Amino acid sequence: MSTVFVTGPTGCIGAATVRYLLDNGVDRVIGLSRRSDMTRIDERLHDRITLIAGEVTDIDLVKQVLREYQPNQIIHLAAFQTPDCDASPLGGMQVNVGGTMAVLQAAAESPNNLQRLVFASSAAVYGPRSMYDASGVDPSSAMSPPNLYGYWKVAGEGMTQAFQREIGIPTVSLRLATTYGPGRDQGLTAAPTSALKAVAGGQPFRMPYEGREHYHFVDDVGAGFAQAAIEPFEGYGVFNLRGQTVEGTEFLQNVRDVAAELGITPVDVDIDADVAQNLFVCDLDDKPTLQSFPRMPLTTLSDGIRRSLLFFTERQQSSQNA
Repeated sequence: MSTVFVTGPTGCIGAATVRYLLDNGVDRVIGLSRRSDMTRIDERLHDRITLIAGEVTDIDLVKQVLREYQPNQIIHLAAFQTPDCDASPLGGMQVNVGGTMAVLQAAAESPNNLQRLVFASSAAVYGPRSMYDASGVDPSSAMSPPNLYGYWKVAGEGMTQAFQREIGIPTVSLRLATTYGPGRDQGLTAAPTSALKAVAGGQPFRMPYEGREHYHFVDDVGAGFAQAAIEPFEGYGVFNLRGQTVEGTEFLQNVRDVAAELGITPVDVDIDADVAQNLFVCDLDDKPTLQSFPRMPLTTLSDGIRRSLLFFTERQQSSQNA
């Protein structure tokens, strides 16, 4: 029986990852979460998920879980996001650095059937786009994080690389930027999804930042983390998750166009006046990613927006009819 241990399985990315795993050959997922809410995860999959309540920083609990369930792969997603790290730097360090260290130390002491470890990193490890040339930003590009969250991710990548060198278990770090779509409701870059939800509900929305942004549809993110865990791979690698870079104005125009095709009115979305530039770097190069994981999907922006709007409008209608 194939078993994957996932930290943070009840979040947006975690739920998408769990769904892809269980729909693509994995028998069981063991999840560690501070929340017991599985509403983001398809009900048809609940009987194949064992959800354990606890903190990722609790190394004794993580060790116990790995001893008891002996997973074949670990996907470490649990983390404080940028707003939480800004509000509580010490808490962010404890979760994002201490929690990663707990997972790695427990994994180092786990039974011998552990075959892969995947770490959720971030495009926040990079500096401003002006640091890089026109060809894009690849995983070997210089790192210069704009905030503490980015520095904690740099630390996580360093720890996972050291783990692979010392223990020998194949390990992958995946860097991602802006995830959008159903379930995305937390973090600095949740604004594009908030715009989609507002359109579905007939409400106005103003983006709180402007500029180019690298977008990943949520199902692609789940598939990316899952494939990094279960597809063939050896050694250590850091990769950019596949996505698309466009201006925020272009994303919103796509929203307007797709909403018109679906007959959704009114549509009042725009960028707020006098807002700051988006912090995260864009133009993430996925060529190395495709060389190692050629089946990682890339949903077009219009299709991702269409699927999101259909989901949110159906949810809106269901709540009105309840």
